[in-house]
Amino acid sequence: MSENHFIVYRRDGCWQHTNRGSVSAPFKTREAAIESAIEDARNTNDPGVEVIVQEPETTAETVWRSADDSVD
Repeated sequence: MSENHFIVYRRDGCWQHTNRGSVSAPFKTREAAIESAIEDARNTNDPGVEVIVQEPETTAETVWRSADDSVD
């Protein structure tokens, strides 16, 4: 796992994401939280940043990596 990562998770009935102690919320859907986390991660310009989804019933899953993002 990258040292710089955004964690997307559901808490108190809403989706949110966090990065280095900063929380962005609420999002009505998982997808909205992921899209926001990816946008924020891109804005860091960190080549190793990752977005990870943590759901209670599953293990953590990396859904986006800066290194895999190609903008044409």
